[in-house]
Amino acid sequence: MKHSLKQAIVLKALEESVTYTDSKLGGRPYCKLGDSFPVHSSGIPYMFLAQLNFSQLPSLEDYPQQGLLQFFVLADEDYGVYEDGYYCRYYADFEPSHDIEPFSDEEMEYELCEPIIFGGPYAFKATLREELVPYTDPRSVHYDLPMENPAYSKYFDQTDGSGTKIGGYAFMDKNSFDKNNGNAELLFQLDMEGNAQKTYAMIADSGTLQFFIERDSLIAKDFSKLYYYLYSM
Repeated sequence: MKHSLKQAIVLKALEESVTYTDSKLGGRPYCKLGDSFPVHSSGIPYMFLAQLNFSQLPSLEDYPQQGLLQFFVLADEDYGVYEDGYYCRYYADFEPSHDIEPFSDEEMEYELCEPIIFGGPYAFKATLREELVPYTDPRSVHYDLPMENPAYSKYFDQTDGSGTKIGGYAFMDKNSFDKNNGNAELLFQLDMEGNAQKTYAMIADSGTLQFFIERDSLIAKDFSKLYYYLYSM
């Protein structure tokens, strides 16, 4: 069972100040001079989800050690999941900003879908941890997992793949894995975020958005082809 351990960077959204180049949930993405906010070829705008500044994050093997990685999804009825409607932008080099990005509680308005991020931007607090393979992951058949109560119940509770994170295991069931993501690495997963008083992020009634990448592409820092999924219970 211990052989299934994988490292993950767990991200917790907080109402703390961020600059334009910090890791964050929502807000406005950093843009180099001459770049613009991405728009789909259909004319439908993209929705900005998150920005990861790897120089601020714990080190994770094969993942970038620096640079900015940004995630966008299509602002349509299905958040682009059936139209390959994601956009990922990576800046290997950038000039760090010291300007604090203004915080707002106002929700972004989209013509074809409900917002995912409510207000923002929110800072990401990062923690490195090790994860055991969830029994729902197809790779779990290669490990001797506890399958009887109460051990099975405890194992399930502690290894369900949930949470906003980089790397590790995804929150899905066996029917949600296919030839694309079954052996790919989890690049980024956005789960529900918030606190007892306020919701920061909500996807399709407590779902998760996931971006997977082939290991060779990850090592090469080539983010042009990802496998994008929306999983909802």
